[in-house]
Amino acid sequence: MTEGIQSGESGGEQEGEPSCRGLIVVAPAAHREAPPPATPLPRPAPVQAAVDAEAARLRRDLEATRARHAAELATLRGQLLDARKQGSLGELLGTTTHEFNNALTTILNYARLGLRHRDQATRDKALERILSAGTRAAKITASVLSMSRNRSARFEPIDMTVLVEDVLVLLEREMMKYRVQVEREFAPVPRVSANPGQLQQVLLNLMVNARQAMPTGGRLILRLAHDEASGFVDVMVRDTGSGMAPDVMRRIFEPHFTTKTGPDETGKGGSGMGLASCREIV
Repeated sequence: MTEGIQSGESGGEQEGEPSCRGLIVVAPAAHREAPPPATPLPRPAPVQAAVDAEAARLRRDLEATRARHAAELATLRGQLLDARKQGSLGELLGTTTHEFNNALTTILNYARLGLRHRDQATRDKALERILSAGTRAAKITASVLSMSRNRSARFEPIDMTVLVEDVLVLLEREMMKYRVQVEREFAPVPRVSANPGQLQQVLLNLMVNARQAMPTGGRLILRLAHDEASGFVDVMVRDTGSGMAPDVMRRIFEPHFTTKTGPDETGKGGSGMGLASCREIV
């Protein structure tokens, strides 16, 4: 704020000396009066009503978008669940049919052998093989019945050693055929609360993938351990296959992503849903 202006005449000044033409006095900032706060101008009623209506419309649009996205997500999850169930059922049926057919073939072949030979030693050997194959067929049936009973969504106490062995029954001959040595590293573990059907599905997918990764043979390591600090039971499925490239590793859990051209000779794999299902379950 300007307090005053003084000016003077220059008539009495000597040549060469500075002269004062005027003086401006300004008050320090601390002494200035603050301007009054700005008061927003009220909107006219029609303008305010239009603003409120637009805000309400935007809120409705946002809620509708959220609801649509939630419905789309639920639909995708449902489709993945259906595909997972169908894929799991297909894997189970393919494995069971293959293994049961092997047992029946063994029974039929040794029954014919016993009928063709009359010597007691050959017949005894044939009967032993028939008994062994029949026992294996019974194990396969029991394993399949166990897995079919575990199709509900409920959680229950599970003996993990028994559950892993039930899955191995279905793949035992397949592992032998492809020269895959199964190594069990089972430490004593407590029962766990989980869904047995889902765990069997995860283990079946992982073991099939491991076997397919070792077309010329290798080792399949199954490990059970109890982490007392966390209270969890650790289940590990490991193989000595060739592994995966980094670009494949980044996509292995994507639905329908696969490096296979289709099911193998045992009818397994190729859908791209196995590992995606495992991740969804876990």
